[in-house]
Amino acid sequence: MATFAAAIVLPQIGLAAYALASSDFRQALAARPVAALELAAAFAFWIWLVCWPLRKIFIALTSDRLVDIRDGEVTVVDKNLLSTRVWRIPLVTYEGVVIRLRTSVSGTHHEALLVHPDPWRSIILATAQHIGRPEVLELCRVLGLPLLSPARASEFDGPAGGQQTPSAFGVVCT
Repeated sequence: MATFAAAIVLPQIGLAAYALASSDFRQALAARPVAALELAAAFAFWIWLVCWPLRKIFIALTSDRLVDIRDGEVTVVDKNLLSTRVWRIPLVTYEGVVIRLRTSVSGTHHEALLVHPDPWRSIILATAQHIGRPEVLELCRVLGLPLLSPARASEFDGPAGGQQTPSAFGVVCT
């Protein structure tokens, strides 16, 4: 992705370097200040267009989320490059479990979500090629929460989590 972004941005950087080095170009821009503003806006737009997805990719690659569910409490450790944030809330504050179908370049997969009224507190419990109804019902039984309507899955817009890591907590559900 970085190579693709560089292929888009490098010609613009070359044009900007030429503009700064060429006195004729600078004089033409000085004679037409509106054109200079349009060119500056175009540069800013292209930089934003390339950097925004790279920012999201960088955050996803450098962040991690560890989740521990036990004794009626959900403990989450959100780590990123600069900080670690830990939060705990009772399991009973969650509304239930929902299955969301996700599509990406690599195909489709299911995600089991633990849904909270605050979307940033919702948690992805599991991802798989297919999560069947018996598995979901067992998950609901273990957590003591209901299975929610699939329409609730579209409301989830919290953090997607991070990289898969071995659990530092041990038991996931008790």
